[in-house]
Amino acid sequence: MRTNRRAFLKTTAGASAAWAASAALAPVSRVFCAHMMPAGGYPLRLPPDFTSDTLTAASVTAELWPGFLTSVYALNGSVPGPTIRVKRGERLAKRVVNNLTEPLVLHWHGILAPARMDGNPRNAVAAGAHYDVDFAVTQRAGTYWYHAHTDRLTAKQAYLGVAGFFIVEDPAEAALGLPSGEFDVPLLIQDRRSTADHKLVYEPMMDDLVLGFLGDAVLVNGTPDAVLSVQRALYRFRLLNGSNARVFKIGLGNGASFKLIANDAGVLASPVQVSSFFLAPGQRAEVLINFADFPHGSTVELTSLPFAGDLTMMSTQGRELTLMRFVGQHTGTGGTAPATLVPFSAYDPMQAKRTRQFIIMMPEGGHGGGHGGGMDMTTDTINGLLYEMHRTDFTVPFDGLEIWEFQNHAEHMHPMHVHGALFQVVSRSSSPALPPEDTGWKDTVLVFPHETVRVLVKFDAHDGAFVLHCHNLEHEDGGMMLNFDVTTTPPPPGPSLHVQRMGHQLHITWPANDPSYVLEMSPGIGHEAQWTPVSQMREAMGDQFMVMLDADLPRMFLRLARR
Repeated sequence: MRTNRRAFLKTTAGASAAWAASAALAPVSRVFCAHMMPAGGYPLRLPPDFTSDTLTAASVTAELWPGFLTSVYALNGSVPGPTIRVKRGERLAKRVVNNLTEPLVLHWHGILAPARMDGNPRNAVAAGAHYDVDFAVTQRAGTYWYHAHTDRLTAKQAYLGVAGFFIVEDPAEAALGLPSGEFDVPLLIQDRRSTADHKLVYEPMMDDLVLGFLGDAVLVNGTPDAVLSVQRALYRFRLLNGSNARVFKIGLGNGASFKLIANDAGVLASPVQVSSFFLAPGQRAEVLINFADFPHGSTVELTSLPFAGDLTMMSTQGRELTLMRFVGQHTGTGGTAPATLVPFSAYDPMQAKRTRQFIIMMPEGGHGGGHGGGMDMTTDTINGLLYEMHRTDFTVPFDGLEIWEFQNHAEHMHPMHVHGALFQVVSRSSSPALPPEDTGWKDTVLVFPHETVRVLVKFDAHDGAFVLHCHNLEHEDGGMMLNFDVTTTPPPPGPSLHVQRMGHQLHITWPANDPSYVLEMSPGIGHEAQWTPVSQMREAMGDQFMVMLDADLPRMFLRLARR
């Protein structure tokens, strides 16, 4: 069943030619279809492998819909960009050339790169300039990716094509005997908006900046109405949601189940049988689908199933979509999924040194403002802050385990992405158990409206400046992003609290020499700790901050915590 990649590329040469010419399929039967759809389609394209020392971004004219030309941002002439493949322990030593007419920096999403090469917006280079990256790829095998990460231009640049796969391989995964060669297929799924003559447009209106830019068509590897002919065999599909804002609920049109084997950062401990799962922007998942009993000539759709998404009537999040189709061939030798994969070592929440809350909410007065140009509307904030490129919002100790709690007080879904580390999801307030897509190692987690998600994170790869942000790219560009420093230097001791009872009030004061400290309260400490920010506003009283609380409150513990 396993063929080498070179042989696979030869067999898909006709499909790849669709980059430049129309290649309509003959009509196919709908034996396994969940609902009616057009009989035509275009062969799924496969991005080329990256074999150069230079990755060049440039504005070009391409043919995404056969017979129609549109302007895109290509990487080495390809949309999506070429697939980077490395083995664990190898170095990525490349030059990034910006031939666009605007600044650019690339983020290696999920890759534990040094801070200065991670793709911080601070490190963008001007039009016509270039920069070099050179670092060892140290994390486990998995399906990662790269994309534009330029301040206030991320959404536009990624939408127009600055994105591609970054696949890491290692011996532990190779020993599993998973499908390979032509049976290992990357699928970059993106919704896009086009004109009547199939030109891509990125002209966000007010609602788009609030909700995210949602498309009316789906492209897979840059292919509209994509169709893949499949043998009667076991396939491994690497799914990447490269949309700006669209959340997918992945399933098959006939309702059949399949096996989820990997999430953001590599394989799980064992395959999980599923019939659907959520895939938010920035997230990846790998599935095994067995077509051994799939009749020749029949079709089945890869779909996004309907679901309740944003709590607003304006949004089309959650609508049912056909992503692509599989068409059965008469050849194939079947295949069997392994019963176990790679063992998973879970963090112990009891070992967490602290808990940080990140509160997502609409700024006072609703949507409006901005953060220094670019987007003229802003979205929900994190801890009341909008992104400022050169401000440091909080500091994290190197190699210290922490609980990060994302509290979504807003009406929209928010996929929260952390740079510089991988994390493990601990809990969701909306569910007593974690869904399969939350298991294993993650770098992006979807937080539904009015939901709280807790994750365990440890920054043990690199120190330096990183960012945390929403991966709804319009939200990110609108300022829903924070800077933080991972430091090996212990922080100086914090200010001390002074508590004084004044009648029926408690006056809590502390020195006003560091405004990043906030007052938190909890009904207990240790394993009973539930630290939450005190809702009462602090007041500046000379060189002191003061908060007044009701002295008759139940017993509470108080502390100062740096945000």
